This record gives sequence, structure tokens and C-alpha cells, in this order.
Amino acid sequence: MQIKTPRLLLRPVNYRDVPALVALLNDPLVSQYNDYGDKLTQPEVRAMLQADLEEFYQGRGGRFAIEYNGEFIGTLGLYDYDVNTKHIHLGIEISPRFWRQGLASEALSVALNALDQLVPDREISRVVGKVAQANVACGRLLQGCGFRQLCTGSISSYEFRS
Repeated sequence: MQIKTPRLLLRPVNYRDVPALVALLNDPLVSQYNDYGDKLTQPEVRAMLQADLEEFYQGRGGRFAIEYNGEFIGTLGLYDYDVNTKHIHLGIEISPRFWRQGLASEALSVALNALDQLVPDREISRVVGKVAQANVACGRLLQGCGFRQLCTGSISSYEFRS
């Protein structure tokens, strides 16, 4: 399963992505906003990918590589699908080299329009994103893609109704 836009390719992550994902998640500009820490090892990231692949095959979400001109530049994760509420959570990381080029917005928009392909056989009524208060750019990204801010604090919550 792959989704293409004029500039991007979204595809399920694989173990060949581990070195690039380790570099991305350990980048200080990225790690300051995530809950993984900043000293992830290849075995730890490989275990994360294994969990993401299990989520995908169980129909509960998954992590998708974002490629630009054939280069891995980030990931978009859909995780913790709740069968009762039909809610799923969202996470996105883009290499700082590619910030402010509209690529995260393009990836997120295409993902929201292709939820039925990314999480097949699941009805999704709400996508939830949680953003560190200091990550203003991510909050703007979500709002620009149609998310509504629900609450603020050290972690802000956003929702997208599909």
C-alpha cells in the first residue's frame, strides 16, 4: 500500500528505515517535542517499528514513512485505534531540513483523506493529535489541516472529525 502526492510518497515503514528513523528521532529539534527521548538506539527503534507493524497488521493504525524525491524525510503515525469510540491518535515527525516547505501539511492532508486505506476495515470518526505547548508550528499545522484545538496546557489536544 502506497499513497502518492505530487511531491511525496507515504508507505508503511520497514526495517530498512531504522537508521534514518534513529537519526530523525534523535535530532534535537525533533526530540524536544516527542516522548521518546533523544538517545534512541537502533535496537529500540527496531522494536518500535515491530510494534508499529503489528498495529498495522491488526488494523489499529501504523507508522508510515514519508519520502520526498525518494528520500526518507519523516513519518506519520496512526495509533491506538479505539473500536468503541472509533478514535485514532496521530503523530508526525519531519526532518528539520524539510520544515516550512509545506511537506508536513501535504502528508497530513493526504493521510486524512486516505484513512480508509491507511487503516482499512475501520471506521474512524475522530483523529486526535496531542502537541507540546512549545511546539507552536505543529499546532498551526494541525489547525491548517482542519483540526480543532480542544484544550491547552503543557500538552494541547486537537481533533479532526472525519
